[in-house]
Amino acid sequence: MEERLQKVLARIYGISRRHAEEMIAGGEVCINGDVAQLGCKVDCEKDTLVVGHRKLSPQLLQVQFTQEVWMLFKPKGVTCTHDDPFAKNTLLPYVPKSLRRQKWVFVGRLDRDSEGLLLLTNDGDFANKVAHPSSGIEKVYRVHLDKALEPNLIQGLKTGRECQGEFLQFKEVKIVNSHKIDVTLQQGKKREIRRLLFSFGYEVLKLKRWKIGELVLDKKLMPGQSRRLSVKEINLIFEKKC
Repeated sequence: MEERLQKVLARIYGISRRHAEEMIAGGEVCINGDVAQLGCKVDCEKDTLVVGHRKLSPQLLQVQFTQEVWMLFKPKGVTCTHDDPFAKNTLLPYVPKSLRRQKWVFVGRLDRDSEGLLLLTNDGDFANKVAHPSSGIEKVYRVHLDKALEPNLIQGLKTGRECQGEFLQFKEVKIVNSHKIDVTLQQGKKREIRRLLFSFGYEVLKLKRWKIGELVLDKKLMPGQSRRLSVKEINLIFEKKC
């Protein structure tokens, strides 16, 4: 049975279909000795597929992709990267063994000084769907401040302001206690929470993401621990608050 080439590549390598299309457009893929074009179809039982200089075996072509999505409690001090040679402490030691054997990505970057809920997956399409602004997926962070937040500043944080040439704003701000707040972002920018609060005169002492969509970080997990999500839990990521 014929399938679209980008779908087959995405299944085999655990990448997004967009990435697969880029491989095809770049001339990296051949079908039966001919350079593949966008829109090509392939019969995994009959055709010969070569990617780069590697001929893919019939067994590999017919392997069915199984999506894996894991919840990781990212520890503070860990850099969200795959293979940065200059990073001293990366995610790799915390990636589940089943994912390490595949092409994997993290979803929802956290800076080195932050901790909390991070998603790991072998499904590039899933990662793109969660990360894309059109998804409207909200992320909630527990923020510890160096001093009590003045309630009259909440509206200013939600209205936002320009910081270093970039406009920053929070979607929601909720006071937990005198020195703790919950901040909701829909489309986070680099160190957005720290930068915006600093512009209002506050220093972030601790930052922990505990919610993505309606998925909440498992309280049983300790920093560095992870577990695989069920289909029901994955669907929670895309649910909207009532």
